[in-house]
Amino acid sequence: MNTSSLATPAVTPAKLPRSRRREFLYLVLALIALTVALRLPAFFVEVFNSDETFLATQAEVIQAGGDLYREATDRKPPLVPYLYAATFNVFDTNDLWTVRVVAMGAAALTAILLALEARRRYGERAAWVAGLLCAFSLIACAPQDGQAANFEIFMLPTMTAGVLLARRGRTASAGVAIALATLAKQTGAATLLPVLYLVARARGRRGIAETLGGFGIPLVLMALALGPGQVLYWTVIGNGSYVGVKTISSYVALSFLLMTLAWIGANLPMVIHLPKSWTLRKSINADGKNNIDLWIWVLSAVLSILIGLRFFGHYYLQLVPPVVLLATGALMSASKRVVTVTVVASGILALIISSAGYFLLPFGSEPKYQAVSRYLAAHSGPNDRMVVWGSVPEIYWASGVKPATRFLTTNTFLAGNHPGRPGSDAAPEDSDPEVWNLFFNDITKQPPRFIVDTATASIRSAEWTPLSRFSRLSELIKNKYRVANVIDDFTVYQRRKS
Repeated sequence: MNTSSLATPAVTPAKLPRSRRREFLYLVLALIALTVALRLPAFFVEVFNSDETFLATQAEVIQAGGDLYREATDRKPPLVPYLYAATFNVFDTNDLWTVRVVAMGAAALTAILLALEARRRYGERAAWVAGLLCAFSLIACAPQDGQAANFEIFMLPTMTAGVLLARRGRTASAGVAIALATLAKQTGAATLLPVLYLVARARGRRGIAETLGGFGIPLVLMALALGPGQVLYWTVIGNGSYVGVKTISSYVALSFLLMTLAWIGANLPMVIHLPKSWTLRKSINADGKNNIDLWIWVLSAVLSILIGLRFFGHYYLQLVPPVVLLATGALMSASKRVVTVTVVASGILALIISSAGYFLLPFGSEPKYQAVSRYLAAHSGPNDRMVVWGSVPEIYWASGVKPATRFLTTNTFLAGNHPGRPGSDAAPEDSDPEVWNLFFNDITKQPPRFIVDTATASIRSAEWTPLSRFSRLSELIKNKYRVANVIDDFTVYQRRKS
């Protein structure tokens, strides 16, 4: 078989415009409907993972006119919290199904963009294959990863658009698109690797300069709007302990192995075509270029997954766009039967995994936050604040009580007790003393009426960093607070009356 070109026969010019528009409209509608159908658990599951409630709490602070990095900080860029806030404003509710609807739009848009690119590279039939494979693959991981409104799902459309624009020689706009992806999550910047490869080949140094200029402008504007020092510290400088490699261990290696095998297994019908894609990497496509950029894109996604040595299922979503396009390219030189079996098998796996979203709980013990949240809501006034010790932002979100500190998850910011690591590795001594100063400044400025200790409930490894390990905070609680209640093993401290 001649593999020097993956192009399909051209459509008759007289039929091209109308037939292609109509065909693509059908595909767009099909992808939107399929995305919604596969993500229907979004309307029935209250919380898929704690990231959703963390972002929702940040959004509520923004809605109240708060300063993101001074009142509800995270080690992430600001785009997704502001997207949550805008969504809550539009729907006039902070229920999480609202942002999941927006996530459906992001997933469908990613599939549509990949369909467009596949059609341009490989021909008409490839658009359907790529679009369907993308819709299936974005759901093909544990429900708390594939169906939640996480950072990655909002990063994918602009990340994908950046590569598509670079392929077409749109240098500055490609840079802007990657900047927007980076404003959703820092790892979006890794996609500059395939983008710069493409623009360097097409436009040389001038193309690289234009792309980097387009990339830099949105980032500078964001930093100026939110404060350059705050943005730089919380998104770059302050991540040292979180992304450090000192805790490399068998736990980390096993986590990487299990999560990688799980992703490969859930996407096996597509992944098995990658070896053939590799042999075709230098073949010329219908647009006159080869697929080396897609392999560089895969490399950038792998590097993004490896950074920080924490392997959560939603990190692997960054692999989906390039792998979809590579698999589609290989399938275009395969028999119709192979194409059909691949798409159908992927669809069956996606349907099974989607259905699991109705009943499959995340790994590990999940917090019973509802009762304590109702108690706090019933005993708090509109101006009251609280601190949740540990990593249960669900309590802030469900109770509606505002945080007294910018640190919504004290485990990782104050206690050196990071997600994706065994609790026994917690190292409070590695925490930045300046972060503790900020914490005490926060609770001095707006003293919390309640402090909820989740360590006593042994949730998300908080038991490894109990309040007793932090003498200054323990002394403050001893002198100024009393135990008001214990609900589902959460200890609720209430400030004594002066």
